Amino acid sequence: MARWAKDLEAVPRNMKAIHLPARIVIVGEAVGPSTLRFSGVNYFDQYGRLGPTGIRLDRMLVPFGYTIYPPCDIKVPKGMIDCIRGGGRHTVYCTDLCPAFPGYENTKRGDTRIRRPSRELIRSALEQRFLFNELEVLKPRVIFLLGEHSYRSFYRHFLNTIAQQNLSALVYDMKNACLQTYRGAVVVPLLHPSPASPSFAKWFSSFPTSPSGKRFVNRVKPYLEN
Repeated sequence: MARWAKDLEAVPRNMKAIHLPARIVIVGEAVGPSTLRFSGVNYFDQYGRLGPTGIRLDRMLVPFGYTIYPPCDIKVPKGMIDCIRGGGRHTVYCTDLCPAFPGYENTKRGDTRIRRPSRELIRSALEQRFLFNELEVLKPRVIFLLGEHSYRSFYRHFLNTIAQQNLSALVYDMKNACLQTYRGAVVVPLLHPSPASPSFAKWFSSFPTSPSGKRFVNRVKPYLEN
């Protein structure tokens, strides 16, 4: 528990950024190295700048009328997040399986990259029930799972089942995909919008005009109506 307590104490308390209840909840894998821990707002750094993953994610939300920009201006340690850049869209709620940064690891090429959260780290986080409690309060209609780890871990720990389908195949064939539900919310697995993900870049290159992009939008939109 000490690991989680230490990391959570480091997160600035930007409570104005919380928008409850939220029709869309986005579940990432783990806290990033330079955003939430320093600004208090997911995907934004301490200068109020939106990171590359957040930029892709925000563009993906445009057809739904949603944004990751907060509903009001937020003061961060070295700047300001301007809510106007959200274009008047509704704010989603962003969270992660692990409310802690998993650190870096060395690659075979000799450089470093962000370490993927291990199964042990994910299990430890879920045992503290952070995400369970967030979803209980938020009562979303749509839950987006970003990336393979979120997809398989959420299915295992929240839906009590095993994710059988390949993530890329599921995303490309969203029209025919058998989507699960969690406490009334449809659960939609997505490719991770990180710049390091060539799969997402390929899928997103013509989004939302491509057939797969249109299927994705048409499949999700009805859950957000009324």
